[in-house]
Amino acid sequence: MQERRKRRGPIIDFLLLSLIVTLTTTILFIILSKDDFKFQKISASKESETESVNSHLSTESSAFPGIRIVTDVSNDKRTPFAIHYPQTDNEVFNDAVLQYISDSKENYLTSMKKNKDTDAMGELNISLETFPYREHYYSFVLTKMLYVGGANHEVSTKTFFINNETGEQITIQTLLQNDENNLSTLAVNVRKDLQKNLQLKDELFNDELLKATEPKWSNFNRFAIVDDSLQIYFDEYEIASGAAGTPIVKLPLSLINPLLASEFQIAMENVKPINPPPTGDPNKKRIALTFDDGPHPKVTEQILNILDKYHAKATFFMLGSRVQYYPDIVKDVLARGHEIGNHSWNHPVLTKLTQEQVMKEYNTTATEIEKAINQGATVFRPPYGATNDTINAEIPIPVVLWTIDTLDWKHRNAQQLLPHVKNNLHNNAIVLMHDIHQSTADGLDAVLAYLQEQGYEFVTVSEILPYRQ
Repeated sequence: MQERRKRRGPIIDFLLLSLIVTLTTTILFIILSKDDFKFQKISASKESETESVNSHLSTESSAFPGIRIVTDVSNDKRTPFAIHYPQTDNEVFNDAVLQYISDSKENYLTSMKKNKDTDAMGELNISLETFPYREHYYSFVLTKMLYVGGANHEVSTKTFFINNETGEQITIQTLLQNDENNLSTLAVNVRKDLQKNLQLKDELFNDELLKATEPKWSNFNRFAIVDDSLQIYFDEYEIASGAAGTPIVKLPLSLINPLLASEFQIAMENVKPINPPPTGDPNKKRIALTFDDGPHPKVTEQILNILDKYHAKATFFMLGSRVQYYPDIVKDVLARGHEIGNHSWNHPVLTKLTQEQVMKEYNTTATEIEKAINQGATVFRPPYGATNDTINAEIPIPVVLWTIDTLDWKHRNAQQLLPHVKNNLHNNAIVLMHDIHQSTADGLDAVLAYLQEQGYEFVTVSEILPYRQ
């Protein structure tokens, strides 16, 4: 019995040893497999981190209810991009926008991959402008600048117009009541606007223009309602040379009102022409007081208070370079019933500038004024009165000079303001003053008191212009 146990000992020991080895091997395999899995997870995580550095996606709320702004940025050295696009609570709209964005990115990256010049740097930039209309309509204008090599960037526009309450995307067909006749009328107006645009005169491609303005729905699907105008967008080089940029046609809604579906029409009784025909007594005493070069944080407010005292209306011709710093004063001027005029950006002699420079002076100021008061200036005054027929034809609003110069800019003496007005006074006069001189504010009360005693009604420039024609 003991001898048999002795013979069995080594066998049992061998089996036990084999079992231990097997278990150890299994445990090691499991441990190593887990470590390998952990490594794979860490590697994947690092790759993900690398991707997030190269392309950062963020979503932010905006000033517009129900509208969020998505930003997608890549700092890749060869294929950078910066993309901004809208997002709403409507998935159908979001999918449509995202499809455009995804296609744009994919085409850009594919084109750069095919580019044999491996050192070439591309660029994709999609910017967003948002224009609310009434309570719940929004126009989104996406401007894409693309560069994948060659001499020039490509600039194109994509627009979306939606009812943010229902999520419905409004097409040009819906806007024009799905009426072919309305489309034809719109096409005629767009073509005329382009052909009479002096800035585009030498840049238009006539054949391409005629083709792009044919009465086809597809020709007018890039549009937005901005304030009280319908804007039609064209891509760079589509109808004109590169010098023309991306042409935009702006048609007043009052002009095309009958073409529009009822929910987009404006109340025509509220639309007044800039220079309405005279309806009052032509012999009635009227005078238009005008103030240039403001707004000024102190003097303009003093002048406004004096005008209030005499229930007088006036016209303020403002510099864009000052409007951007004092938008609240611009709002106050309008709120008190006065007229806002455009006086250029920084007061140059316009006749010494190129037409492009002239329009930049006008347009930059127009933009600042619209930003401040949500509407445009109604009249324009060239600095120093320096203008000509070419400039007057370019400016889209009435160009107004003056008939009485108080020389307040020269004498800076409050006591001399009234004598200059008295010595040159006549009916339907336009008086030039400046709301940047303290002496003008100090002498204004006496001027208003005298004119009121003489029976003059204080009106804006736009109100007096019909009586001067």
